Amino acid sequence: MIRLAASHAQVGMELAMAIVDAFGNAIYKEGTELTPEHIGKLPMHGVREIFVTNPLLDDIPVEPLVPPELEAKAAQALRTVLEEAGFANTVEPAVIEQAVQPGYEMAKPLFPRVLGELNSAPISPAAEYNFLMPARTASLAAMLAARMGLDMDTTGHICVGALLMDVGIARIIAGSEESERNKHPVYSYVMLKDMPFITPITIATILQHHERLDGSGFPQGLKGDAINMGARIVAVAETYYNLISSRPDHEAWSRQDAMEYIMAFGGELFDADVVQAFVRSVPAYPTGILVRLNTGETGYVIDAGIGQIGRPTLRMVSDKDGFKIDNLFEFNLTDEKHRHRIVEDAVEYG
Repeated sequence: MIRLAASHAQVGMELAMAIVDAFGNAIYKEGTELTPEHIGKLPMHGVREIFVTNPLLDDIPVEPLVPPELEAKAAQALRTVLEEAGFANTVEPAVIEQAVQPGYEMAKPLFPRVLGELNSAPISPAAEYNFLMPARTASLAAMLAARMGLDMDTTGHICVGALLMDVGIARIIAGSEESERNKHPVYSYVMLKDMPFITPITIATILQHHERLDGSGFPQGLKGDAINMGARIVAVAETYYNLISSRPDHEAWSRQDAMEYIMAFGGELFDADVVQAFVRSVPAYPTGILVRLNTGETGYVIDAGIGQIGRPTLRMVSDKDGFKIDNLFEFNLTDEKHRHRIVEDAVEYG
C-alpha cells in the first residue's frame, strides 16, 4: 500500500486500509473505490492521510504502533472529561477513570517488544486539538518510555499522565493572558491529585510536563534531575505534535524541521536520553510515501530507516529525468555509495 496526503486523493483509488475519524467512527471501509463525494468529505472528517492499493508496494505492510481504535477511545474519553470540567470546574472520579483505562491499554502493545510504526501525521482537525493531541502524545510517550527500557507499569503511568496533562485547561477562559494559561498544569494537578487511581508518577508527569532542563519551563521553573522522567518524556512527545500540527495561532512545521528542533535542544531543554529514543523511534519519512531525491529520482519508502534521519530505504520508480523505471530496484540511503543522494521532499504528501 502507498501512503499519501488526503489532499492528493484521486477518483478511482482503492483504499488499502479503512478510514476512521479521530474518534474511531468508521468513514469508509477497506476496498472502497473513491468517488468525488468520498474525497469531498475527507476534510470534513479531519482525514490527513490515506492508504491506497498499489501493486508496487503490495508486499510492504504498514502496521500501526497503537491500534487507531484505542487511540480514538482515549480521545473520546478525554473529550468527556474536558466537557464535564468545562461545565463545573470539577470532574467526577468515575469520568476520569474512564480516561485512565485507555492509557494503560495503550502501553500494552509495546511489550515485550516495540513493534509497528508511530502515527506521526499532524493532528487534525484543529477544532478537536485539545482532545486529540494528548491521545497522540500518549502513544509517542509510551513508545519512548518502552524504548528507554522502562517497565510496562511505569510506561502506563506515564501514558496516563500524557492523556490527562491538560484537563486543567477547561478552567482557563478563552483569551486569557499567557501567565494564566501557563497555570493549567497546576489546575490539572489540583483536580486529580487526590484520586486514588492517579499514581505518583502520573501526577508528577501532569504537573511537570512543561518544565525544561534549563529551568525555562513552567509552572515551577524546575531544573535537571528535579524533573520527573515521565515529564521529560512527555515534553518531547508533546513538543513534536505541537510543532507539526497547524492551529489558528501556529503554522505547521514539517516532520523533519520538528525533529531537527528537538535534536538541537537535546541536553538543554530536553533530556538527551529521551531525545535519542525519539530519534530512534520516529520516522522522518514514513513507510509508503513517495519521495524525491536531489538527483531528481523518485522512490517509495519501504523502510523508514528509523534512527537514520532522512536516510530511508527506497524502491525507485523514476530516474533523474522523470522517466518511469521498468525494472524496479531498491537502495538504502545509508549505504556509502548512495550518500550523495538526499531526500528533498515528499511527493503527494504536502
